[in-house]
Amino acid sequence: MPGIAIIGAQWGDEGKGKVVDSLASQSDFVVRYSGGANAGHTVVVDSEVFKVHHLPVGVLHDGPVSVLGGGMVIDPWTFRDELENFKKRRDPGEIYIAQEAHIVLPHNKKNDEGGGFVGTTGRGIGPCYSDKARRVGIRFGDLSSDAVLRERLGRLIEAKPNSTAAVGWTSVDIAFDALTDVREYINPLVKDTGAMVRQGLKEGKKVLFEGGQGTMLDLSYGTYPYLTSSHPTIGGVLVGAGVSHKALNGVYGIVKAFTSRVGHGPFITEILDDDMALRLRGTGSNQWDEYGTTTGRPRRVGWLDLVQLKYACDINGFDGLVVTKLDVLSGLEQVKVCTSYKKGQPVYQDMPGWGNLKGIEKRSALPKEVLAYLELIETYTEIPVTMFSTGPKRSETFGEVSWG
Repeated sequence: MPGIAIIGAQWGDEGKGKVVDSLASQSDFVVRYSGGANAGHTVVVDSEVFKVHHLPVGVLHDGPVSVLGGGMVIDPWTFRDELENFKKRRDPGEIYIAQEAHIVLPHNKKNDEGGGFVGTTGRGIGPCYSDKARRVGIRFGDLSSDAVLRERLGRLIEAKPNSTAAVGWTSVDIAFDALTDVREYINPLVKDTGAMVRQGLKEGKKVLFEGGQGTMLDLSYGTYPYLTSSHPTIGGVLVGAGVSHKALNGVYGIVKAFTSRVGHGPFITEILDDDMALRLRGTGSNQWDEYGTTTGRPRRVGWLDLVQLKYACDINGFDGLVVTKLDVLSGLEQVKVCTSYKKGQPVYQDMPGWGNLKGIEKRSALPKEVLAYLELIETYTEIPVTMFSTGPKRSETFGEVSWG
């Protein structure tokens, strides 16, 4: 079936949005399958910069249907604001929310204030997934029935009386009334998106599964406990979109030419030299500098870690890699790449740097130093580099994937 999954191969912020944007024009559906407003994408279209949080990147194109899958947790008030603001700039096309997706409620955000020891975005994502696991959460499909919604709210308030009271939800009636306006806005968008996507695949429609965050933040396989509350890895695609493994013709890992992560937790190749860190991170004056799309926080930056990347390749079974932000390393005399660990410390291979990459539109035209860099990645991971980008613009992503 003509389905392709785009998955972050590091700690997120690899440029997945840019890659999805480059493929969305070929797609019939673009499906977000995990996370929520904690996983933003920044996409540069001509001279315009778009920052999306809940919305799939497919909204930037005229063709595809955009789907917020059942594995997501969605703040309906923030979603409404995001969608209405987006509509002022362009028509987003068809958008649907899975009936199985869970609602980020006021008490979830209250419980997430400050981000905790993990350093989360504070958007209520973890607490919402916690409610889901306890079977006391509210799903978007519950909004269509007064009786069902009241029953679910009663169960929630009974299970979490202190948390819900902290936001004024001291009775079912109060909680029910608080959801009234957003129910009217959201209900027309809610449907069985899993069935819709499965039928599309049967008909030969091209489905692009858009990942948020990255492999090393996966709840099971990331750097526990410093991670997210969902599964940005390959398994999350199936559970989060409501499809089987047969839906996927290709799985592509997005990897930045260096590494970054937001929040706390281990980061073996982190650059501690302030000047070099600033060189890779940028000052924040450019929209593509290493500052969080959702929080604006400066990202920790480091050299490319091939040990970590190989792990991500093995976990996800990537068919190809997409290397982004090669241009950020332009101008460095030397580029370091971690090829092994020794007593918990990185062992680096020094690679020669390269110059300006502007105007280069195919791999064979890249400087020999960049080709050597890409070949090292391919040799170490045993996965081909099928696409690469040399700048922030939509037109600066090259290569192709196989739809089957």
